Order: sequence, then C-alpha cells, then structure tokens
Amino acid sequence: MFLEKVAALKMEEVQKRKKSSLIKEMKKRIAGLSPPRNLLESIAKSAPMALIAEIKRASPSAGIILKNADVSAIAREYQDGGASAISVLTEGHFFGGDLGHLAQVKEKVKLPLLQKDFIIDPFQIYEGRIAGADAVLLIAAILGGAQIREFAGLAGDLRMTPLVEIHDDDDLRKISDFSLPLIGINNRNLKTLEVGLKATHHLIKKIPQGAMVISESGIKSREDVESLQEAGVSGILVGEILMRAPDRAAKIRELLNL
Repeated sequence: MFLEKVAALKMEEVQKRKKSSLIKEMKKRIAGLSPPRNLLESIAKSAPMALIAEIKRASPSAGIILKNADVSAIAREYQDGGASAISVLTEGHFFGGDLGHLAQVKEKVKLPLLQKDFIIDPFQIYEGRIAGADAVLLIAAILGGAQIREFAGLAGDLRMTPLVEIHDDDDLRKISDFSLPLIGINNRNLKTLEVGLKATHHLIKKIPQGAMVISESGIKSREDVESLQEAGVSGILVGEILMRAPDRAAKIRELLNL
C-alpha cells in the first residue's frame, strides 16, 4: 500500500543522512536562527477563512503537475493572491519536492512556511527548521500517539507550529489525550488515495474546542469553501488546482471571495 511504501522509503532516506553528531551541530545552528514565522497568528488574522497555498510539482494521484515549476515565482503569486501561508512539499520520490525549496521560497515571501513531508524521525524536524520551515506537518496515519506527542512537543520547543493531520476516527483517537493548537483533516484517504470532503464534515464535529481546523485536499470551488466555512473550518490547504491555474493569485481570490 502507498503509505507503507512511502514510510519505508523515507526511513531508508533518513537513516542515510542521520548521525548523532550531526544532531548536536543542528541544535547549535538552530539556536542562532531568527524565530520562525507564526502560522497560528497568520491563520487567525485571516478569519473567517485562511488559505494555505501548496507548492507541489507532482503527486501519486495526479502524476506530474508542473515538472519544472519555479517555486519562488509561484510563492510570490500565492502571496499576492492573499494566501495566509505556503505549504512546501519537500518529499522527492512521489511529489517532486526538495528540502532546498524551503530556502528558495523563504527568500521571496513574508508568509509562514509549512514543511509538508512524511515525518518519521525527530531528525527531520531539526532539518526542516534549519532549511527554513516555520511549521511542520505530522501525519497521524504513519505515527503512533506517543510519536505525535513527541514530535509536536519538539516542534513547539523549536518554536515551530505542528499541524497534525488526521483522516479518520482511528487517527483522531491517537490525539484524544492531549491538546493541539492546529489540526488538519485530510479529505484524501492516504491508503486508497480516494478523496471527499465528507471526512472534514464528519471529523470536525469530534475535535475539541480550542483547536483550529484546516481542511486539506479535494477543495476545488468557492462552494466547497463556503461549505467548509459553515462547518467551522478555520482554513483550507489547496494545492493542485492552484498549481494548474493560469492565474494563481486570481484563483486564490476566487476561492476566498476577495
């Protein structure tokens, strides 16, 4: 299955880069970095609906979207259109991403950057922070509850925002015994790659008050956005339709009714 395949590849990839001595050096570098940009604050300022615009060149479900996309130019378009933050794919096997894209984007925009990858080891969080990530995606479907708590805590210690992504009731149970400031609901089933907004409408009713909710995947129209806003969503994460849009800034304004 897709999740098992990507987790195995990611584990192999991380183990090649990871060294205990390197972690110590990374911690020293992080201590000298500027504070991360505040994703939670940016989402709150964008009420009633924030939009996290995603840069991705490819995906397992869509194939090649834009092979040689200029990530810096696209990021500027997203900012001009009114995005609240930018999601940067750094996974290379399936999404055409690269860790270096974070630095390229960070130079060109003032928005918070969310690193979107399959995080399975604390090393990746340190790595992302150094590369320019202000927030990090944690996917409950590939992590246990203890790992989610550990990784979210580490992100917080590094002053990053953890966005914990769930898709179903099993994922929700993994995070039921601790509080999180930001929860993503992925409308795409990562096991089958099927997508439907019903995941958000179902799960948002069960999420504790106090957490902001981001609906991810499958959002294509202003009607979709209105439906999610009525359900209580604080923000949406949109990628493929923006990457394919002839005028990305205009598409963001259309979705947000700006």
